[in-house]
Amino acid sequence: MGVLSEEDKKGKKIENALAIMTAVEKHDSPIKEIVEKFVEEIKDIAKQVNAFNIVLYPYAHLSSELAAPEHAIEVLNEAEKALKKDKKFQVHRAPFGYYKEFEMKVKGHPLSELSREIRVGGIVEEEIDHKQLLKKMSKIKMSTQKPPKGLKSNIELGRDLDLFIVSEIVGGGLPLLTPKGTTIKREIENFVVDEELKRGYLHTATPIMAKSDLYKVSGHWQHYKKDMFTLKVGNDDFALRPMTCPFHFVLYKRKPRGYKELPLKYAEISSLFRNEKSGELRGLTRLRQFTLADAHIICRPDQLEKEFEEVLDLIKFVMKKLEIKDTWYRFSKWDPKNKEKYIDNPPAWENSQKVMKGILDRLKIEYTEADDEAAFYGPKLDLQYRDVYGKEDTLITVQVDFALPERFGLTYKDKNNKEKMPMVIHRSSSGATERVMAYLLEKTQGNLPLWISPVQVKILTMADKNTDYAGGVAAKLKEHKIRVELDTSDESIGKKVRDAQVEKVNYMITIGDKEQEKNTLAVRDRIGKVEFGIILDDFVSRLKKELEGD
Repeated sequence: MGVLSEEDKKGKKIENALAIMTAVEKHDSPIKEIVEKFVEEIKDIAKQVNAFNIVLYPYAHLSSELAAPEHAIEVLNEAEKALKKDKKFQVHRAPFGYYKEFEMKVKGHPLSELSREIRVGGIVEEEIDHKQLLKKMSKIKMSTQKPPKGLKSNIELGRDLDLFIVSEIVGGGLPLLTPKGTTIKREIENFVVDEELKRGYLHTATPIMAKSDLYKVSGHWQHYKKDMFTLKVGNDDFALRPMTCPFHFVLYKRKPRGYKELPLKYAEISSLFRNEKSGELRGLTRLRQFTLADAHIICRPDQLEKEFEEVLDLIKFVMKKLEIKDTWYRFSKWDPKNKEKYIDNPPAWENSQKVMKGILDRLKIEYTEADDEAAFYGPKLDLQYRDVYGKEDTLITVQVDFALPERFGLTYKDKNNKEKMPMVIHRSSSGATERVMAYLLEKTQGNLPLWISPVQVKILTMADKNTDYAGGVAAKLKEHKIRVELDTSDESIGKKVRDAQVEKVNYMITIGDKEQEKNTLAVRDRIGKVEFGIILDDFVSRLKKELEGD
């Protein structure tokens, strides 16, 4: 790509220059028309800022749809030639295809860092390389840095146990759960929903996207937009939801409320979307789409402490069921200097943090404190843990909200028929399901408890003549809602056992002639303990007892 002189490649200092950071994209054609429009725009900006030194700088970071280097070089070459025809401009061009670095000092002009997109003749249909896309489809990104102490990450376990994949053609942070992975997710969420219904929560189903108007009311558009996925639909701006709270508040406002209706607890197993940076995406731990066991408790101020305590009781119950240990609470507060991140209402912040701290202290909750970790609308209590790499992350969050009830105009009539503003507790009972799965996989190293194990029992036959009997055993187990797989392959029984152990199956049933003749089972557990002569009904009773204990 030797289009610059050796002198030019050495670098130079250019003062009072208009720097044109340029990304040439796949659809930028025909070249003549594109260059004409490109030069026209440059001259227009140069006139407005009174610049005569122009630097054409190839800058690939501006686009993810870059043209081939040859095409980009041709566009920049032609633009340089066209600009040099106008004698009043001094034109310079940074090298293309070389390692580059620069230092830039920008004047405080209103047009500084202006961005423009140039297209000619509408959108040009992109040529699709079907074979290349199919090749990309087969690329599964499941490699990761090895954790210490011989442990495996949730990425490795997800791959080895066939629980989920991350496909290049689908995108980072968007895992595809296999039937086995989906079983784990479903069991966790079913448990959560059943428990929440017992505790008076009302489950909802709300849209995964909304117009920007809704997020402008909540403040997400002003304080959280960079972390959201936005899209244009006709003349309206929409966004995929990062939280469900605005939707639940709209439901609350559908009719007048009285003090006897409160607390009102709206809950949802919700798909949420966060525009995480690609470098922060990790397995099931940090995603661009995830599922949250979300809820919002709208209550009177005099009910706040009791409801907060009940939320903590629910979290403790869930933690015990999921065997979540080695965690700690973090009281996350705002940073008054960070005006961009937080709603600017210092008195309300100080009061809400005082109220929350008072509740935690009265309930004798042990916690650490962290500044600048609050939600943009209020302080929160985070349940923290460390993954196999020792990295700290949040499993579950509880937030006291002073801002959104006011922003949404949430009200209720008190006993004197006067309008009052309720308080809101934002909470998750089990956190993001995918992150909980990552936690459980890493903590158990894939040896999941029976109730969430995707395959609880695997039946292994010694020979083809044992297949019918094995099929009957499988059918009986399925009647009792036991998740079972049947391996009647031609592999040796030793190979079948080893495969089942690698798959972390809880119980393996081996069936040969002896078992078939005596109408019994040979049962091996995950540790390797083997029992012979087990009656099927007794084995079913044992599994049910273990499941009830879980």
